[in-house]
Amino acid sequence: MKTIIFLLLSAGILFLTSCGSDTQIGENTFVHKDKIYRVIDNEVREIGDLSAKEIKRFEVSKPKQKDLGMSSMSFVKPGAYATLKALYRGNFLYYTLTVNGLNDLRDSYNAGSLTIEFIDEFGFIMHSTEIRTNELIGELGDNGKYFDFIYHGKTEMSTEINAAIKRYDVTASIKRRSYYGY
Repeated sequence: MKTIIFLLLSAGILFLTSCGSDTQIGENTFVHKDKIYRVIDNEVREIGDLSAKEIKRFEVSKPKQKDLGMSSMSFVKPGAYATLKALYRGNFLYYTLTVNGLNDLRDSYNAGSLTIEFIDEFGFIMHSTEIRTNELIGELGDNGKYFDFIYHGKTEMSTEINAAIKRYDVTASIKRRSYYGY
C-alpha cells in the first residue's frame, strides 16, 4: 500500500514539474515559459506572449531591399560601372545587377563572365557568384542599340553572411575582340 501511495505521489510530482517544459505547437513553432517562438531563416524569433494582458502584434521580419550602390568596371572599359540591388528572403539573396557603359558588349567583346563578390566591413569576400555574359539581358533604346544590360539572379547564403555584407565588387573575364576578328 505504501508503494502505491509513493508511486502516485511521485507521478503527481513528476506531472507538476513537467508542465513548464517546451511544447511544440506547430512546424518550427513552440512555447517556452509563456512565450511563443518560431524558427524563421534559421533564427529563433518571438512571435507571441501568452501572459500578456493585451494582444500585442509581433511583426515577422519583412524583407527590405538593399541598394548596394555602384561598382566601377573601368578596367573593362572606361566609364563602365555596375549597380546592384538585393533582397534577402528565406536563405536566398535575390538580386538585380545592371551593367552600364558597356553598350557594345555583344559586338566588341568575346563571351566571358562577371563575378559578383560580396564583401564585409573588413574587406573579406564573404560570398561570390558568377554570371556568364551571354545570360545578361540587353535593354534596347529608341535607336535600336543596347544602353545597358541586366541580370536577375538568386544565390543561396546564410543569414549571418547576408548581415555581414557591406559592399560588393564586380570582376570580369571579358576580353575585347581584336581588329582582326579573334
